[in-house]
Amino acid sequence: MRFCVIMMLILLTSPVRADEAWDKLRFSGLKNGVEYSIASGTGFYVNSQDIVTNRHVVSKCLNIAIRGATLPQKAEIVVIDQNLDLALLRVLQPSARVPYLRINYEGVAVGDILFTVGYPLDHGQTGDYVIREAKVLSVSDRTDKTNFTNIKFTDIVDHGNSGGPLLDKNSNIVGVVTAKITTYDPEDPVNTRQTVGMAIGLDGLIDFLKRNDVTYASNATYDIFTNYNIDKLVKDYVVNIHCVEGEINASSSSKVNE
Repeated sequence: MRFCVIMMLILLTSPVRADEAWDKLRFSGLKNGVEYSIASGTGFYVNSQDIVTNRHVVSKCLNIAIRGATLPQKAEIVVIDQNLDLALLRVLQPSARVPYLRINYEGVAVGDILFTVGYPLDHGQTGDYVIREAKVLSVSDRTDKTNFTNIKFTDIVDHGNSGGPLLDKNSNIVGVVTAKITTYDPEDPVNTRQTVGMAIGLDGLIDFLKRNDVTYASNATYDIFTNYNIDKLVKDYVVNIHCVEGEINASSSSKVNE
C-alpha cells in the first residue's frame, strides 16, 4: 500500500478573539481603530523568567502576550532556532513552579503513556488549557535539519497546541509539541487517512537551552513512581500565548478600541 504525507509541520496556532481587558495588554502600543490578526499557541516556563514555545508561534508577532500560570503580561523574544522550531521568551512575572525536564529521556519507548497540555481551538479564547492522554507511536532521529529525536504519538493535537509540553506519567517533560502529520493512501484517501502528533524530543530542547545558557530543572523518571495528578502541576507553569501578527480585515481578527 502506497502512502503519502499530505500535512507536515502544520502550524498549530489558531486565530482568536478576546475581551477588552485582554485586548488592552495585547494591543498596547499599536494603532487604534485597526484590526489585527491574532494567533494563539502554548508555552511553558523553564525557569523563573524564561518560557519555551515553538518558533512558528511567535516569529511574526508585533506584540506577544501570555496568561495562565501568571497574571497576563507581555513577553519578549530572546532567541529563536529555525531548525529546531523553538523560541525562548522572557517575562517579568515569575511562575509559581517550574517543570522538570526528564534527564533519562532516552527511555521513552513505543507504547508509553504521555500527556499533552495546551490551548487548542476555542481554548485559545477562553484561556483554559486542556490535558489529553496519548501513546508513543515512534521515537526517531530527525533527518531534515537536525540530528535530534522527534516523538510521534496518537493524535490529540490541534490548532493552538503548538509549543506545549509533552509529559510522561511522572509529570516530567519529554518533548515540545510542534505539529501533526496526516498520511493517506491516494487510492483510498477516506478510509486510510491517519493523523498523528509530533513533538521535538528532549535532546533537542536541552541542546537549545544549553547553547543559550538557559537554566532549567531536571529529574529522572522511574516506572515505579507514577503521578497522574498532572493538572496540579501544569497550572503553575503552562501559559497561553497570543501573538498579534499584523493588520488585516478578516472575521478572525480583533480590533483595538478607539
